[in-house]
Amino acid sequence: MKFSVKIVITSLLLSLLIVPIQAQKQPNVVVIMADDIGLGDINFYHKERTGNNGVVPTPNIDELAQAGMRFSDAHSPASLCAPTRFSMLTGNYSFRNQRPYGVWSPDADALIDSNNFTTIARIAQKGGYATAFFGKWGLGGSWKIKNKVNWEKEDGGALTYGFDYAVELPEGIQNKPYAFYENQVWMKLKEDSVLKELDADQTGYSTSKKHKTRGGVGDSNWDPKQAGPVLVGKAVDYIKNQAKSKKPFYMYYCSQAVHIPHEPPAEFNGKKIKGATPGKHGDMIYELDIQVGLIVKALKDAGLYKNTLLVFTSDNGGLSFDRDMTKAGHVTSNGLNGSKGSIYEGGHRIPFFAIWPGKIKSNIVSNVPIVGQDMVATIAELSNQELDKTKVFDSANLLPVFLGETNKPIHKYLIHQSKGGPTYAIRDGKWKLIIKGIKPNKMENLKPIALFNLDENLTEKEEENEINNPKYSDKIKQMFEAYVDVRASGKVTVY
Repeated sequence: MKFSVKIVITSLLLSLLIVPIQAQKQPNVVVIMADDIGLGDINFYHKERTGNNGVVPTPNIDELAQAGMRFSDAHSPASLCAPTRFSMLTGNYSFRNQRPYGVWSPDADALIDSNNFTTIARIAQKGGYATAFFGKWGLGGSWKIKNKVNWEKEDGGALTYGFDYAVELPEGIQNKPYAFYENQVWMKLKEDSVLKELDADQTGYSTSKKHKTRGGVGDSNWDPKQAGPVLVGKAVDYIKNQAKSKKPFYMYYCSQAVHIPHEPPAEFNGKKIKGATPGKHGDMIYELDIQVGLIVKALKDAGLYKNTLLVFTSDNGGLSFDRDMTKAGHVTSNGLNGSKGSIYEGGHRIPFFAIWPGKIKSNIVSNVPIVGQDMVATIAELSNQELDKTKVFDSANLLPVFLGETNKPIHKYLIHQSKGGPTYAIRDGKWKLIIKGIKPNKMENLKPIALFNLDENLTEKEEENEINNPKYSDKIKQMFEAYVDVRASGKVTVY
């Protein structure tokens, strides 16, 4: 009898020890999504294309590009940020809601719960993850009340969509409110901060490319130069605190860089930022690189890096309007056609790096076509959950690709969209069909206007457009019908 009691007690003790060990094996997941970063904004790609270093140093991002798997055919869900942010949360292309080009107001419906969708954070929570959000939310739903907004406290935002902790810029640095919210409460930048109407000088827009009169309600001590340092400081603190926990965490870090207004700080983390490159756009890319470096360092210092799946990507293609940068030889698209907002590859083909020490081999390239929203299905797999295909239609599990178990396509089709015309595109293998739409999100008067073989014409030269080549009439018909069918039927776009 005593022997049996000892066995039971020993078994109980062992079970208590095994639980945290098993929990430790489940990796942390950190997704860093930059704002408006194209392939050519990263020095690694510039050097790969030209043989020379570019004018913007990005040593920390370059290191990530070689520390794990980088994707040659990765895409943002859309060519603009708001629809992409919806997709990154839900795993669905934004044409599946009523505002396909994004929700741009903080007090408008984010169209997540009203469409019975779920979120990556809710999936992670259910799978035993602590969840945290940092940075630009930018997809509506920060305030859900129907009357006058109380700018001192959110009643929506990240915490209502599955995040346990959040430090949010509801509209980034680009629109009101120009303020941080920590766990839905306005986070005063200084003790004497008040909420007031800010002018375009204080928001940084008076010298920007556009919206030169844009102001709005915000923290009286708002300074766009300090937005990045404040944001990454909070993220680093969170990582330090997570080192004390045995629970894995999912952290979604949406940098404010490098969206306009371009207001680089004089210095950041002991390095000169303002004037470090030929233009303000370049300075902000450099600031982003320092943010990335600080997050990676925090993971390493906390002893968490080796058990973390770290992903770096962007919400859409890069910006191409900084004349000083262009004169200096900076090419944000890395030679592709188009930039942010474009249906062409430069509008949505983006960097995507995945690092998981000991699991993902270092310095390898995958040519499998993927979309940023694939992280939704990937989180479900990491947390041993079956993805609900009645809520998530367009997200594919990336783990088999990360681990080298497959190099086969995981998407039946990729769907691309831009706000300006031409509006739509469908990708089937090496073929990309661009479709002009007369009315936004109306499946009327659609007309295929370009067919490109991306294996032979990645830069989408118009002289190699096969749209009028009778040899490909069947292919054009098949792809066009497939696009219309996906839009009309609501079918999933993944295998």
